[in-house]
Amino acid sequence: MDNYASVLHQMEQFGVAFRDRDLPLVIDAPKRRTCGKGGKWWYWLRSFRPDSGGCYIVGRFGSYKHSTSEKVEVDWKPLGEAERARLDAERQAAQARADQARREESELAALGAADLWRRASPEGRSPYLERKGVVGESCRYLGDTLVVPLLRYDLPRDQALRAVQRIWPDGRKRFTKGFAKMGCCVRLGAVDGAMLNLLLVCEGYATGLTLRMATDHTLPVFVALDAGNLAHVVPLLRDLHTDHRILVCADDDWKTRYQMTGQLCNPGRTAARAVAKQVSSCDMLWPVFDPATRQEKDTDFNDLHARQGLDAVRRQLGVVLDAMRRVHG
Repeated sequence: MDNYASVLHQMEQFGVAFRDRDLPLVIDAPKRRTCGKGGKWWYWLRSFRPDSGGCYIVGRFGSYKHSTSEKVEVDWKPLGEAERARLDAERQAAQARADQARREESELAALGAADLWRRASPEGRSPYLERKGVVGESCRYLGDTLVVPLLRYDLPRDQALRAVQRIWPDGRKRFTKGFAKMGCCVRLGAVDGAMLNLLLVCEGYATGLTLRMATDHTLPVFVALDAGNLAHVVPLLRDLHTDHRILVCADDDWKTRYQMTGQLCNPGRTAARAVAKQVSSCDMLWPVFDPATRQEKDTDFNDLHARQGLDAVRRQLGVVLDAMRRVHG
């Protein structure tokens, strides 16, 4: 491949931290491949052979966590119109095959999730939740493993369950393999009769449970799983609940840096701010910690709960809710 080294460099610049087993890259696979430390990135690459000779890698790579992606940059200036048309046709055909494979994989994931959910018990205990200082809602248990359903609330009830998240006692988390994450979330509490006609949205399950406790279980909370999925969950909720305001309770990833540049990027607040600007009747806030006691991994409202107590969460949410009452009634 004439541009293999260039593609590796582009992916590293994007932030991919390759593991030894990720290399060499797999080209012309039928679907995208997961890569990088922690399986946080993906790529889908294929080959293209110009009539003038050579073989080039084309395709995309991206981040699961941030739901962002980039196209492989190739200098196509020498290509004529006919070859450009062939490149585009091959890209469209490959994309159609990949989309179909993805749909099939997603449906298999949903079937597997439904089977696991049926086997899990509504009663149980989770050392993970006990350590987090919260009580489970909308979940089940397999032994001491927590099972959280992930749904698309815009689908019919019998099709809504798309995957589950399993959380082990030590905090390890795994999603159903192959599921389509975009727009999936889990709702804690009922929407009907919600105070202030308000929906809360956050990233993590334990964070959502802390928010429920801090509002005396009077507000519904939608758990979006990560910062990248906020861009899909919040617009979906806007369409489903047109009369409700939305408050995104963001993570404050104050120590997170871009992989290559080392610059601070704070994906939690950045994603929340972006979606709050794009979606009508949507606001955001983030936890504020006492700098004297804050630890490096203190980023979300459950961390604030653990570090400074539930009353600290109540106070910070209360200030915002009181302001919303005054402004919106």
